[in-house]
Amino acid sequence: MKPSFGLSSRPVRFRQIARSLLFLTIACAVFAAAAQSQAPPNGTQSNNETAVQSDMPPWIRAANERALAARAKPANTPAGSDASADLALGVVTPQFSVAADKFVSPQGVAVDATGDLYVADSDLQQVFKVTPGGERSIVGSGFMVPQAVAVDGAGNVYVADSQAGVIYKVTPGGVQGTVGSGFYMPMSVAVDAAGNVYAADPWNDFVAQIMPDGTQTNVGSGYNTPVGVAVDALGNVYVADTYSAAVFKIATDGTQTTLGNGLVAPMYVAVDPEGDLYVTDTGTNSLAEITSQGTLTTVRSGLDVPIGVALDASGDLYVADSFSEKVIKVEP
Repeated sequence: MKPSFGLSSRPVRFRQIARSLLFLTIACAVFAAAAQSQAPPNGTQSNNETAVQSDMPPWIRAANERALAARAKPANTPAGSDASADLALGVVTPQFSVAADKFVSPQGVAVDATGDLYVADSDLQQVFKVTPGGERSIVGSGFMVPQAVAVDGAGNVYVADSQAGVIYKVTPGGVQGTVGSGFYMPMSVAVDAAGNVYAADPWNDFVAQIMPDGTQTNVGSGYNTPVGVAVDALGNVYVADTYSAAVFKIATDGTQTTLGNGLVAPMYVAVDPEGDLYVTDTGTNSLAEITSQGTLTTVRSGLDVPIGVALDASGDLYVADSFSEKVIKVEP
């Protein structure tokens, strides 16, 4: 049974690892059809978690091994002795200066009003900022598995740490604190103009709102593995529900509608000022657009497990293409 919202208790260790691997491979739909979690070390089995590692597709097995290796490392230790010194943003356009070097596992991305790009790297266990001029710095560290990142108008950075079950806030001055807890595995984070923070927890199948005073409530339920969340200027909330293969819109009055029929495994979502949505679909390894009129089109295909997606003020899109170890810029 899934732990209820707000509880800090955890299932036994093997179930925690199994669920963590499920989402960290960022191939939920494929994973669900192809394999279940491994049996625990003591030899006992769960009714729902009896799959053998060899039954998984090779690329999922490789991702699992990498995720386990990341958990075996001390916090903030890069993969490779010189990784912290040499890794730079891998972007396929000339706007950022370095395109050859790569991240290890970019997951979440966000862009602030000045064009600075923020990237959560789950393997390096850090969040980075890259300026339009290519200067790269560490915004936050000490995370377990930083999965998603958001930034508000004041420059505060919000980080969903999926393994810690916590939403962190890092101020422009570098002060790091907790703004939301009690999650099992928060996979995304968004913030609106009023300072309300939103997080999707696919294990508990809910989307939470964290108000500036710390009050934490559910804003949506009835999902089947909600992973991505975004909010527009009017306060409408959008949820990428992976196993439902749809994106849901929660209006400010609580009305919920379904968008994006035709998606396979939607993961993360971003919204532009006109109400058009951009969704990473790991089922097709593509970036899709859902217009405000409901038209679904493919913006970019041929990606390698795209995860986070963000928009800048010019309408340029940034996609964390996790298995290619790059952040890709897609111009309008």
